[in-house]
Formats: sequence, structure tokens, C-alpha cells
Amino acid sequence: MKFQINYWYHSCFTIRSDDTVLLFDYPGRGMNTSLDEKIKNIVKGKELYVFISHAHGDHFSPEVVKFAAPAAKTHIMISSDVSKERIVSRVSDPADSVTFTSVEPDSRYKIEDLSVTTFESNDAGVAFLLEIYDYTIYYGGDLAKWNWPEWDQEKVREHVRVFEDIKRELKKEDIDIAFSNMDERLPSWAGPIELIEEVNPRYFVPMHTFGNEEWIDDLVKEEIKADSEIFHYKKSGDEFNCEL
Repeated sequence: MKFQINYWYHSCFTIRSDDTVLLFDYPGRGMNTSLDEKIKNIVKGKELYVFISHAHGDHFSPEVVKFAAPAAKTHIMISSDVSKERIVSRVSDPADSVTFTSVEPDSRYKIEDLSVTTFESNDAGVAFLLEIYDYTIYYGGDLAKWNWPEWDQEKVREHVRVFEDIKRELKKEDIDIAFSNMDERLPSWAGPIELIEEVNPRYFVPMHTFGNEEWIDDLVKEEIKADSEIFHYKKSGDEFNCEL
């Protein structure tokens, strides 16, 4: 099966197949809203799954419900730290077919053809492990190797422990596509290289760049000991084709 991944901004991406679109973490700040029309064209007439990993403004906007109108059907998965009512109240047309599921950490859900497993993040909200059409997709949200130099060692150890735990969980799976953070402000870059090398997804999508797409240039220059293909995007709207 062929999938197309589009990068929009920061941690916002779509994955689409012939009949289905997955939309991740549409943000409330930083993204150029002129991109909305392109996203609407992608979701038009398709079954849309929307994922909201947590409430931070760089990952969430209640305006995400706007993409339900052109879609044939919409399912919105909302981390429990986000007020569901903030989104439900934005559905102005009852003809828009929208369902809402508030998700808790470390839980499992089944929505139509999609199986969802959530993991508690070491920052806020959840990470998602998705199974759809026999393929497995990991989307980390804000779960990453956060080792900020200004933090005390105990805080760093706890955040790194959660990141180590998620790698162990993912190594049990055959991950087709993995989205995880890359942030050059941290000594670890938030852990993308070790996640690639230890989990070895077929495709890896770095995210959480705050529009600093040049960070990806540095990632692809690294000698990474894995067979994963990296989505090397350079600007909003860039597309990457996956064949699984």
C-alpha cells in the first residue's frame, strides 16, 4: 500500500491513503493558516482521523474541527488533558459526521478500522501507537529524550527513563512509520538517532522543529546504524511517499 506524508509545521503532519487521512497535532500557533486549504483538499471526501496528543498551543487548536466539513467522516482522538468541549462546541453544522474520543494514557481503543494504544508522555498528554490496514505507526507527541542542561539530574533521569521505556515498547513492534522529536537545543537532540537505531522503523519522520527545518539537514548527515528512510522535508507542504 502507498501512503503520502505531508509536513505542515512543527509536529503537524498528515498521512493519507486512497480512502483515509490521519492528521496529527494541528497547532494553535506558528503555522501559516494559508496551508488550511491544502489540508482541506487532502481530506476532502475521505475518512479523517484527527489526533491531539496534548494541550500545548504548538500541538493543539480547537479550530482543527474545521477539517471535518470537507471529510466524509471524522473521528477525533483527544488527549484527556484537553477540554473536549472546546472542540465539540466548534462543530456548527450537524451534517458534519464527527465522533469524539477522549483518550487516557496507557490505554487501548478501537475506532472503525483503527486500533489505538496510548502511552503516557514524559512532558504532557500521550503518545500514540496506531494499527491501521495491518500497518503500525508511532506518533510521539511530546514524548522525547528531554535532557535540558539547566534541569537537575533527578528530573533529567526521570524524563530519560520514560523515553527508554517507550523504546523498549516499540522494539516489540514492527514499526512502519515513526514520528519522534528532533530538537538541536538539547545535547541528545531529543533522541531521534537512538530511537532510529534501536527501533529501526521502515520510515522515520523527525518533528518538533518549530519551523527550523534545517535541523533535519544535520540529522541526515549522521552515520545512523539502521535501515530507516528519513523524511527530509525542507518547507511546509513537502510530501514524502511511502510504500509498505
